[in-house]
Amino acid sequence: MAKSVKLIAPPGYGAVEPLDKQKHAGLGLKKDVGFAWSAEINAVFLNAAEFFKAALDYPIAFVREPKSGEFLPMAILGLKAKQNLYVDGKGRWRPHTYLPAYFRRYPFCIAELPAKEGEGTQRLVCVDPEALAKGSVTPLFTAAGEPTPAWETAHKLLEAMEGARQQTRVLTRRLEALGLLVPFDAVAMPKQGERSRLQGLFRVDEEKLAEIQAKDFKILTKKGELRAIYAHLLSLENFARLLDYAQNDGG
Repeated sequence: MAKSVKLIAPPGYGAVEPLDKQKHAGLGLKKDVGFAWSAEINAVFLNAAEFFKAALDYPIAFVREPKSGEFLPMAILGLKAKQNLYVDGKGRWRPHTYLPAYFRRYPFCIAELPAKEGEGTQRLVCVDPEALAKGSVTPLFTAAGEPTPAWETAHKLLEAMEGARQQTRVLTRRLEALGLLVPFDAVAMPKQGERSRLQGLFRVDEEKLAEIQAKDFKILTKKGELRAIYAHLLSLENFARLLDYAQNDGG
């Protein structure tokens, strides 16, 4: 089935293919992959579990997914299209900043395949083969196709991300059901150069949050979602940090 379905690579990835323990036996991650592949990604999906660390370094906003209409939390990385202010010209991530799981999982990803009638959605682990090599690298699978600790570590991250994604969907659906998400534009007004505006963003409305019913507030608190909301609200101050990066780095 996988061979008959066109796999859509995540933003920044090259062409992806199903990870195969026979085909990819003896291959490991290139040592010099870096983050140049992500230089034009100006926003990236965050799981709710990442909010607390990510909020220290990035603005966190919500966007509406075009196909499903669901809200997705995103770490904003740039003030205009194809701008990632956290990657330098040598493909190095800005030091002393949290690295979102989306970038840590590279070159792996999980594709959801159309389900057969009466079956649930099938998930397929894929890889960007351009990031793999033979030689002086730790292989993902042995010559016999057995997984190595290198693959087991990567696989645990993928599984953790998928589990957290479901928890994140619960959070965003609750925020939408409570009517807490409102649109806003992030406007950057540099001392020199043109003003830029990021549109299509949503944030939690603090006034509406203060007015929700006690039972709903209790649920948010019990589920740990209130902490995520506050992390999101505090993170919005980081738009000023993006502007500072853009001016100082010449972005």
